[in-house]
Amino acid sequence: MSVGSIRNATHRIAMPMPPRLFPGDVELGKRDDDHRPGSKSGVGLGIAWQHRQIPHRPHRRTLKRIALGILVLIGFYYFFKNMPTDLESPRARPNYGPPPTPKPHPPNPPKDPDTVPKQGQKDTVEVPQHDFNGPIKFYHLASSLHAVSRTRGSELINNNVLFAAASLKSAAILLPIACDMAIRERNFVHFALMGRDEIPMDILQSVNGISKECKIMFHDARPDYSSQSSDFRMEVSSAAAFGHINTFIHPQATIIDDSGEEESWFSRGLKDRAITLGRTVIELPDNAEKNLMWLNLLDSASLSAWNKVSIDIIVHAQPSASGSLIRLLQSLKKADFSSSALPRLTIELPHDIDEPTRRYLEHFRWPPVPDHTTGSLLTLHHRIPQHGLTAEENSIRFLESFWPADPFMSHVLVLSPMVELSPLFFHFLKYNTLEYMYSTNRGDLRQSLMGISLDLPSTYLNDSSSFTPPVANSTVGENVVSTGVTPFLWQAPNSNAALYFGDKWVEIHDFVGQLLSSQHTLPNPTILNKKLVSKTYPSWLEHVLKLVRARGYWTIYPNIDVQHSLAALHHDLYKPPEEYSDEMKAEASEPGELTADPKEHLSLKDKEKMIIKTSLLSILPKKGELPRLSEMPLLTWDGELVDVDEFGGQAVDYSTIFRREIGGCSEESAEKDRVGMFTGDLFCLNDPKI
Repeated sequence: MSVGSIRNATHRIAMPMPPRLFPGDVELGKRDDDHRPGSKSGVGLGIAWQHRQIPHRPHRRTLKRIALGILVLIGFYYFFKNMPTDLESPRARPNYGPPPTPKPHPPNPPKDPDTVPKQGQKDTVEVPQHDFNGPIKFYHLASSLHAVSRTRGSELINNNVLFAAASLKSAAILLPIACDMAIRERNFVHFALMGRDEIPMDILQSVNGISKECKIMFHDARPDYSSQSSDFRMEVSSAAAFGHINTFIHPQATIIDDSGEEESWFSRGLKDRAITLGRTVIELPDNAEKNLMWLNLLDSASLSAWNKVSIDIIVHAQPSASGSLIRLLQSLKKADFSSSALPRLTIELPHDIDEPTRRYLEHFRWPPVPDHTTGSLLTLHHRIPQHGLTAEENSIRFLESFWPADPFMSHVLVLSPMVELSPLFFHFLKYNTLEYMYSTNRGDLRQSLMGISLDLPSTYLNDSSSFTPPVANSTVGENVVSTGVTPFLWQAPNSNAALYFGDKWVEIHDFVGQLLSSQHTLPNPTILNKKLVSKTYPSWLEHVLKLVRARGYWTIYPNIDVQHSLAALHHDLYKPPEEYSDEMKAEASEPGELTADPKEHLSLKDKEKMIIKTSLLSILPKKGELPRLSEMPLLTWDGELVDVDEFGGQAVDYSTIFRREIGGCSEESAEKDRVGMFTGDLFCLNDPKI
């Protein structure tokens, strides 16, 4: 080896070694001559090799890992050793869907878990919070609605009547009334419960004494979660339930309680929906089971017209007769108008108003109890002319006091100032009006009905002969037309206290207009020129008598008893009609004339009767059940008892004479067809000349 090679090898051994990337000594590919014996480099590598044979001590990082593992094991040991053993079972997740099987009532709505009492706490009775506003479902309504298909509820016109309640107190009031109606079998009666109480329907029936004999069809119209529902949700539920019921049974009338026991949200929801659907709602006031039980005798068609019928009252005041007028108005204020809209009141005043009348009218209010929804229903008409009225002027002025907005729903009650009314008079009029004008099975002879009288006269229209109403076993030929005390049909009109139907009032207007024109155009008739109505009655009654004789109309008269009356006449302050007052003295001394002298007329000598103050059904014959028109005795204007055919024949004969003498028709004039509520077929004045 050359000196240069040795010098270079020595130089390499003397250089410092680079840092190792791995622990321990790792050979990095040295040359063979570096390991030769005797070389200096061999000494160094041998020492390093010996050092590598010695075992290493644990590394510091490894010691940390071992210590951490020991601590974790100790932690697990103490955790499992002290783990609690009294944990409760996990709670089930709340179920918001319908119950899997039908139950009396759906489950309660989900509650906040924080409100669930923990173990060890005492149970407390919680008052339901009415704050649930979730979607509304009726789990029990569909089954009962599908089960009443026999009532023909799918038809718009049927015999279904619905009673509905939310309060259990209201249900207790309505159920006996509904049972009484159902037993009479004029209607199919339904009862729907829409309240919060969770009482089962069979328990509700049992508590209120409702058995199968009542024949009521029950509907559970309560929503899910009713006991926790908010007032708003219950109001919406009531409206929705009524909508479903209307779809399936189309109730002609819905009867609810208005005594103060019912829930306000129920009344609002149901009535609002009923108005939208055009359905009749009848609200029964307090003590309805005593004062309005006649409602149960009506059929569904009559009940449907309950809120549609309107009545106006007309009073024709006379000069210097304040006492009579005040007595009449006081009796009107005491009348029972419950469950009905109050009638409008019109008072026709003379030109000269006495001071007592003026002072009384200053403080008189109608309705007696102010109602901001209707306002005042009082109208006062004051006459301008200072001179006395003639018979023609009085007739025109009086008849112009009223005109029906709907001739088949608007009617007028004519009252004399001498009358004092029973508190029950309005119930009597409404009961008879609904039964004879709107009932489905009372259509016989309805077209000939002029009105309903509250007054039972003691004399005929001439006021010179006593009148005796038909009694038990009245007969026409061999036929018995009435048995026992019964109302009757009389052709004579009434001016003391009588209701005239709107369509007939329209016909009276047309008839009087053409009649007055005829009187100014044609000569006086030879046969029909005699005055038949006493001058104790107003002049317009004479015109109405001519019309009813030509048309064959009649009026229903009550026949209650001889001691009581629905409209008592007082003669102590009697004043003759204003149009006849100037003739009274002149005619009083002439025999045979129909005058207005009280000494010459039987009606003014009649004993005054007491007005009826008991319940209506207690005074009516046959426990309040009204007979058919065809079953009532029928009297002509002069009191002859006839049958319907004979009555119609007399009307034809009279109309023939009337057309010739008053109507201006010749014998060659062709018969005219009758048109609606007009009387042009009785007159020929405006016919084209041939």
